[in-house]
This record gives sequence, structure tokens and C-alpha cells, in this order.
Amino acid sequence: MNEDVDNLLKEKLETMYFQTKEWIEDMEFYEIEFNFLNTLISDRIDTTTTEDLDHKNLFRKMDLLLFKLSDEVIFQLKEHLKTLSHLLDPIDLSNNDECAKEHSRLLDKMMQIKIGVKKLKKALFKYLKNHPFKFDLDRFIKDL
Repeated sequence: MNEDVDNLLKEKLETMYFQTKEWIEDMEFYEIEFNFLNTLISDRIDTTTTEDLDHKNLFRKMDLLLFKLSDEVIFQLKEHLKTLSHLLDPIDLSNNDECAKEHSRLLDKMMQIKIGVKKLKKALFKYLKNHPFKFDLDRFIKDL
């Protein structure tokens, strides 16, 4: 390969490497965020009404799905990052096609997760809008 082709391939691998690092950060943030939201909401949903049971069931199903996806995806992303790192280290471009296919597959998975995250947040925020916290901030400030 000539030097121009090598440089182009290296740039593509570097882009994939940094994109993968960003995906890992997104997945780790989603895990933290959903742990927080789970704690915030799970005790607030009343189990005596049909509507709240539906909300709790929907929340738990989506929550479990997203946790499963994020755990699996984080592992896959970290493995992919290692592969990219090995390809960039000695500039071994011979395995680039397989790595590009894996990156494309992970890109599709990340898009699916982001759509799921948006749907879950929409459902959670809709629930919170209709079931506000009973917290008197003025009273709290006055008591300080």
C-alpha cells in the first residue's frame, strides 16, 4: 500500500476508535441515569391502581431491556475498542474489513438503544408530569 492509502485507513480507524469511546461513555451514562431514575420512581408508583401498575410494568420491562442491552453493548464496545487499538498500534490494516463490519453492527445497535432511551425517558417524564413530587420548597427554605 502506498503512504496515502495507509494514512486514509489510519484516519478511518482513529475516527472509529474515538466514536467507540464516545459510545462507551454514553452507555455508562445511561446505566447511571437509569439507576437514578429507577430509584427515584419505583417507590412512587402506586400498585393499587391499574394505571400505575401499567406504568410500573412498562417501566420495569424497558428498564430491564436497557440494562441488558447496555451491559452487553458495553462489553462488545470495549472488545471493539481493543481491536481498534491493536489495529492502530502497529498500523496493522489487514483486518480492517472485519473491524469495519463490527463497527457498522455496533452503530446500528447504538441507534436502537438511543431510540429506546428516548422512549423510556418520554414515558418516565410523562409519568412524572402527571404525578409531581409532593415537596414544598418554600417550606424547606424557610425551615433552613
